[in-house]
Amino acid sequence: MSANAFRRPGGTPERGGNLIIEPGGRDMPPIGAEIDKPGIRWDMMYNLFLRLMALVWLFKGVGYWSVVLGLGEIPFTEETPLRQALFIAFSLLDCSAAVGIWLLSPWGKSLWVFVIVAEIFVGLTQTGEFVQLRATLGAAATLFSFFILTFAVRQRQLGKF
Repeated sequence: MSANAFRRPGGTPERGGNLIIEPGGRDMPPIGAEIDKPGIRWDMMYNLFLRLMALVWLFKGVGYWSVVLGLGEIPFTEETPLRQALFIAFSLLDCSAAVGIWLLSPWGKSLWVFVIVAEIFVGLTQTGEFVQLRATLGAAATLFSFFILTFAVRQRQLGKF
């Protein structure tokens, strides 16, 4: 079977279950088709990565909410106005992004990338001494991993590996 042959779920060659896509064409496999090529299941790794990141970001959001609700070392009302705004913004955005990436929705991934970029920006500029450098580097590594996995999934969908 060629590298560009796709199998419908439950389909067999005898029943006409294969769909051949022109080599070099920009056509995508039909929805629900599986690549008939052994190897690493990048799509499964991508989904597991996103679900793990959803849990991490949900815990981060709950941590920010705990500070907003007064469970931090310093009472929330005694924080500077900039830090209060950052706590509220990240508590809302982290929880929203966590729900979106758990559902594997495009808006969730977009919001999550926005939140990571904002966290990296706040960490690098030391705005309000809100995000430590270690957390900034972790966010950058997470963003890099996300884009690498996205690239791998796309290449696997195109039948390149």
